[in-house]
Amino acid sequence: MKSKALFAAAIMVLMPTLVFARQKDSVQVQFQGPVSVAGKQLAAGQYKLIWQGTGPDVTVNFIEHRKIVASVPANLVSVPDSQAGTYETEAEPDKTGVLQAVDLNHESIRFQNSISVAGN
Repeated sequence: MKSKALFAAAIMVLMPTLVFARQKDSVQVQFQGPVSVAGKQLAAGQYKLIWQGTGPDVTVNFIEHRKIVASVPANLVSVPDSQAGTYETEAEPDKTGVLQAVDLNHESIRFQNSISVAGN
């Protein structure tokens, strides 16, 4: 009986910690077409994004088939109505998609891209 009481007490102590735990630092994203991020070209396909840092400045690793294929700087930004796994691109003059952001639950990873201008 004592062990059940101790277990229940332990659960009550740990529950607030578990409820308010930070969301995990990774997300799965399926790119429908090729995109570039920070000058690196990524083919269409499934990627796992893992970020390091406490924010707002983070480093994001793009992992494909258990291999890091790109590592880029980014910012975590609060976005209350974002949906996890969606992404935003902007077209270069040559129609290449430049990855601008990947949305998480209530946050967004914003990439530090610079869109080149034709003729420069």
